[in-house]
Amino acid sequence: MGSMGELQSRLYGGLWHTTRPDRLLSIVEAQAILVEPDIHDRERSNTANGPKNYPISRTIGGISLFDFDGFDPESYEKQFPVSSWHFFVPYVRRWQGAVWLEIERDVVREQLVSPTALLRKWKEEGLYGHNILPRLEATHVGDVPISAISSAFLTWDDGREVREFSIRNFDHNIFTQILKEWQEAVGK
Repeated sequence: MGSMGELQSRLYGGLWHTTRPDRLLSIVEAQAILVEPDIHDRERSNTANGPKNYPISRTIGGISLFDFDGFDPESYEKQFPVSSWHFFVPYVRRWQGAVWLEIERDVVREQLVSPTALLRKWKEEGLYGHNILPRLEATHVGDVPISAISSAFLTWDDGREVREFSIRNFDHNIFTQILKEWQEAVGK
């Protein structure tokens, strides 16, 4: 997946959700990644024009996930040259880092809309005003419980810095130390 250092091997093959580092504590508190978290729309992706342009996952009541199973960036970019996957990977630039949460595919299988099925739905229902990362974006319909998250890490420095932490047995002190290291590195 390009030259993203350690991040390349971490993401490949997995099912992932990404979020800003400062939003992780609300996920831990809720014990879930919520479809409708207590975040103002201006803080969310593609919400400037209201519901008519919400991302596809939100439109169908779900959580947007990256499905890197078999993902090859070079062939993907040839097939979908206007896809904005680099906007999110390794992280949204204005965030200066991101938390990545790996979702256990077998645990969420019944709530999962695969990238192929999501793209088909987008086309068949004419949902063209709603952003989609074709054949990369999957959707978990409904909230994703913490118990479905198998691993977690915070990354920065274009994906070269990766700090893992436990999400199921979350330790505030450990995460605070990781946050502090990240903040010092990016000048926050």
